[in-house]
Amino acid sequence: MAVEILGNKEGRLEQRLVKQLKEAGLNEITWVSPNILEAHDGWREDGSALWRAEYERHNQILPISCIHTYFYNFKQAMEKYGPKDVEWKVWTPSPAVCSKVIAVAIKDDVIREVIMEGSCMGFSNALNILVKGMEVSRVVQLLQNVPCQTRGTSCPQELARGLRNG
Repeated sequence: MAVEILGNKEGRLEQRLVKQLKEAGLNEITWVSPNILEAHDGWREDGSALWRAEYERHNQILPISCIHTYFYNFKQAMEKYGPKDVEWKVWTPSPAVCSKVIAVAIKDDVIREVIMEGSCMGFSNALNILVKGMEVSRVVQLLQNVPCQTRGTSCPQELARGLRNG
């Protein structure tokens, strides 16, 4: 089965999507740039303009995959082809912070994985290691008031906000 992914080959969300798709046995993966899709007539005719809008709304960060002509965003692809025992929550944080997309895998109200696309890689990896295995409510409690210079918010606060708002 062939999979087309619209996104940045180097992005961590895209790499995670590719890993999960390969684990699900989907090995034929191609990359498509937004410019190519803009010129592709089928992109508009098959009802996928909605996914184009979703892609643009997320600052061209969330990967979109096309599997058997169905279009999925990162969350939908993870829910369909990723681990079945977790729930993925994906949201766009405040534009005041470095991260552009936050994705969290949750099972039984416990965090299993945190991916912060656009944030400092060392920081996002450290945060993932620190909160993995913690209850969602505890992470919200710990991170909801962590400042970042004069931004009025921070990547940890945006993680807490997204978890709190569900």
